[in-house]
Amino acid sequence: MSAGFPSGQGLDTLTPMKICGRFTYGLIALLAGVACLLSYGAGPAVAQSQQVLVPVDGKDPVDGSQLIGVRLTAEDGKAFLFFLCDGDNTNPRVIFGHGAEINKPTKPMAFDVTIDGGETRRHYFAVLPNTRSALFFARTAQMYEDRFGTSPEVFNEQTRAVNPDYIAWTDNIYNQLIADFFFGRRATVQFTDVSGQSHIYSFQLALLAENIGRLQTCYEAPRVY
Repeated sequence: MSAGFPSGQGLDTLTPMKICGRFTYGLIALLAGVACLLSYGAGPAVAQSQQVLVPVDGKDPVDGSQLIGVRLTAEDGKAFLFFLCDGDNTNPRVIFGHGAEINKPTKPMAFDVTIDGGETRRHYFAVLPNTRSALFFARTAQMYEDRFGTSPEVFNEQTRAVNPDYIAWTDNIYNQLIADFFFGRRATVQFTDVSGQSHIYSFQLALLAENIGRLQTCYEAPRVY
């Protein structure tokens, strides 16, 4: 499932029927399903301890599709990153969660991510219905063109179907984000919530690389442009 959007369009301006990509069910259902995972855990397989990295293996509460991946705990134990494959989707899911309200559901929020002290990259996450977690999405093509080159045209003018090259280009954004985290050493994630409070969380990444196989159904090594 590709969640890339045409240039200039974002989650805040799109209804589920307008979303470009391989969505097989509505955006709201997707967000609700992942929110249930974060609120209640993916069944008994998600340990409730504060281990740094915990395997996740469960079912999407909305459609019953398989969810598999890992949960990574922040250094202070107050935030989590989930990296998940959904049986219905082709792209990996990156989900942030912590104990406080981020914003209203579906609102796009800017997260600044720095890995191993390198360049800080801005990504957008859509707030889930529980308001304390958010799902990564590629908000606009322009945000990623410096790193991945010019975005292909969204639609094939002859067939009026979504251009496969555009789908592949946006898929690569998701794969690269996974690679950035899984093959780094330390990440800092920073955002400002709806109340104006800034939050900064650090994550040790060393254990992720040996668990990349848990994302084998949705992750491919990113292409270099």
